[in-house]
Amino acid sequence: MVTVVEKVVPARFGAGFRWLLASSWLTNLGDGIAAAAGPLLIATLTRDPLMISLSALVGWAPPLLFSLYAGVLSDRHDRRRIVLVANAVRALVLAALVALMLTGTLNVAIALAALTLRSVTEVFADNATSTMTPMMVGRDDLVIANARLGTGFITLNQLAGPPIGAALFGLGFTWPFASQLLLVTAGI
Repeated sequence: MVTVVEKVVPARFGAGFRWLLASSWLTNLGDGIAAAAGPLLIATLTRDPLMISLSALVGWAPPLLFSLYAGVLSDRHDRRRIVLVANAVRALVLAALVALMLTGTLNVAIALAALTLRSVTEVFADNATSTMTPMMVGRDDLVIANARLGTGFITLNQLAGPPIGAALFGLGFTWPFASQLLLVTAGI
């Protein structure tokens, strides 16, 4: 096990980058799970095609709308704090969403608001995470470190997360969001 970790993230990258990478991979898996589960949740709450399509939009629009602002914020403020605050807000939103699901009091408007806020905080966390890498690893290792972050995003967020999210949703509509809550909390 130690040799696998050493091959993926060599010790020369430092403990700080190892923690950052673990946090990024955990939260990216959770984001991928939610990407599939969000529209399924709205489809469970309503049969209105506009609302269901809106649930997909709130997952994809925040990067277009907030990436530049997130970049400016990351350039001017403590990036670690941005990641911590964004992930903490995301965890609180997910905890509230799960609680509303469990009590049977969730409605479409609240679900869409929660999915939107979850997506917005993802933009800030991911942006700040990617800008921390050059400060944590040496110039010679920067390409590999960025590749590890990018691989985690593509593999966990884009490829593995959505089918896991859909499968968890099949077990019960609370499971994917509770799973993301667990992963985001672990990533803090």
